[in-house]
Amino acid sequence: MIRSVTGLRAGRVAALIAVLIVSAAWFAAWRVLDRTPLSRVPVLDEAHYLREGAAVAGGRLVPERPSVMSPLYPYLVAATGGGRELDAHRVRSGPPPWGLRVAQFAMWLGTAWLLLREGRRLLPPAVGWLPALLWLLYRPGAVLAGSALLEVPLTFLATLGLSTAVAADAKGDTGRASRRRAVLAGVCLGLAGLLRGTALLLLVPAVLALGGAGRRRRQAVLLGAALLVMLPFALLNTVRLGRPAGPSLNAGINLYIGNAGQANGMFQTFRGLDVGEDPAGRRFLSERLGLPLADDGAADQAWAAEAWRAVRERPWHAVGLWWRKLRLHLVAAEIPQISPHAAWTREAPILGLFCVPYGLLAAGGLAGAALALRREPRLRPWAWGLLLIVAVQSLFFVVSRYRLVLVPGLALLTGAAVAALLRVRGRALAVAVALSLTAALAVQPWGLDGQLARLAAAGDLNEAVRWSRLADAREAAAAVAGETGPERRRAEALFRAATARDPAHPEAWRGLANSLLQSGRDAEALACLREGAARAAPAGDVRRDFVALALRLDDAAGALPVLLHLLREAPRDPDLLHQSVIALSRTGRAAEAEEHARRLAAIAPEDPRGWQDLGVVLARARRFPEARAAFAEGLRRRPDHAGLREQQARLDSLTALR
Repeated sequence: MIRSVTGLRAGRVAALIAVLIVSAAWFAAWRVLDRTPLSRVPVLDEAHYLREGAAVAGGRLVPERPSVMSPLYPYLVAATGGGRELDAHRVRSGPPPWGLRVAQFAMWLGTAWLLLREGRRLLPPAVGWLPALLWLLYRPGAVLAGSALLEVPLTFLATLGLSTAVAADAKGDTGRASRRRAVLAGVCLGLAGLLRGTALLLLVPAVLALGGAGRRRRQAVLLGAALLVMLPFALLNTVRLGRPAGPSLNAGINLYIGNAGQANGMFQTFRGLDVGEDPAGRRFLSERLGLPLADDGAADQAWAAEAWRAVRERPWHAVGLWWRKLRLHLVAAEIPQISPHAAWTREAPILGLFCVPYGLLAAGGLAGAALALRREPRLRPWAWGLLLIVAVQSLFFVVSRYRLVLVPGLALLTGAAVAALLRVRGRALAVAVALSLTAALAVQPWGLDGQLARLAAAGDLNEAVRWSRLADAREAAAAVAGETGPERRRAEALFRAATARDPAHPEAWRGLANSLLQSGRDAEALACLREGAARAAPAGDVRRDFVALALRLDDAAGALPVLLHLLREAPRDPDLLHQSVIALSRTGRAAEAEEHARRLAAIAPEDPRGWQDLGVVLARARRFPEARAAFAEGLRRRPDHAGLREQQARLDSLTALR
């Protein structure tokens, strides 16, 4: 008895020491990161939630528009003082969001405590502590705990909800106590569903875990509690749209990203789509389809329709993509989107303490499922939860942070695999070792070498954009634009690294050229875009940038071949037609310039550039009455346009002298 008490105290002391070391490392890391753009320049979802949190903190308690992304997370951001404004360069102003970080840090530790509790309940004492330790030392979890992203709250609530439901059955609770546990489990899973809808899939294993007397009543209570939590947000969206809607409206755009266009299983961007500013993609989709979309709900439906159309046209391709995404959920590689993983440790080396790789968790989870589930039915709810989330999330797309909610279940199953290896002997041990090695081989990124290089380039590009925005903000504040400061040099180096790793990525070339332009190196920027136009795929955006810069630098002869090639691909593009008029005029091809100007005026009669271009071309040909008529028509359509008025005044002055 004395030995067991002493062992228990020693275990608690060891756990406390581990928590203190991890906590000190975490806080030290974020104090360093707050001096870098990884903290100061939020992007994509993080920027959206900071802005939304600031709006809630400013008094907008009820959303003015339907909620596209998580309707719940902005309230957590606001309640913890995390709402921050972003300046014109999208750099966070004000102090770091320490209130939000501390809240998420508590949930991060809370998840470790839940895993310690579940480990002691489900695993032998010798390894009961392992799942909690694996969770605490998983680096992306430590990074996400300090970011304005919903992953850690989501994982905490999902783990608490499922563990509560499973524990209710294990304890054999009856009556009021069992209903209280069912209510708590339902509330937690409902809140998790308001953070990300796929968390609702955990209701299935949670409901199935509730056995014994009064099972159906407890199951009904659990489901009712979850739905009741979600109901107010669903009603808000329904009222805003005037038709039934769920709590969030981003399933359509996520389906499209994962299945249509150039979908490869991971997040992808589209020219003109800025999910940080336009999370529903409504403006982008209106321009692409040429149709006005009444609201964000209509945009969600349009995205979904486009996605399912792509699936119907290429069903086997869609099945292959789904299988690929299943694999990506468990592959031993990080998938940078918002978080360029290598950068965090480079900026804050103390994060090296968090050294558990995802591949270990994935391999351990697979081995644990194979070794333990047949003999340990108590682990089945965790395995079913993993399977359901992976299967349904694979309908959309995969990034590393989406896998965080899988980590508690993977950690528990890894503990089960270790317990099985320690327990078995003889032939059974050989089988267990063989299964473990098979699992380790299964999660290796076979055949993904090229994709991994592109992922590394995406991480470089992500970090480069952050450094570039910070450089823009500091140069604007200090009025030193054109000087190359350390932030600008860092951005340029990262853009160059991205072009070297993945020369087909157009945004790397565009970012590098912009960085060179901001440093006053226009000729180098033009050479960069020329090379990018030859190597990027697709290269349309790089070529457009090249044309715009070449015209600005008075290199119409160099711009014209590229411009005409772009026009063959998009003959009705107003921007290209306008630029072609300029390039053709400067190279002495006046007749073609007139033809393109007339085409622009016919295609986009409300665009004043067409009438202005036509008038200028005609005036240069000394066809003054026709030029005056072109300017007059443009002013009839746009009477407030300063350029047309200026050109008409010049024409009047010129003809008055004759």
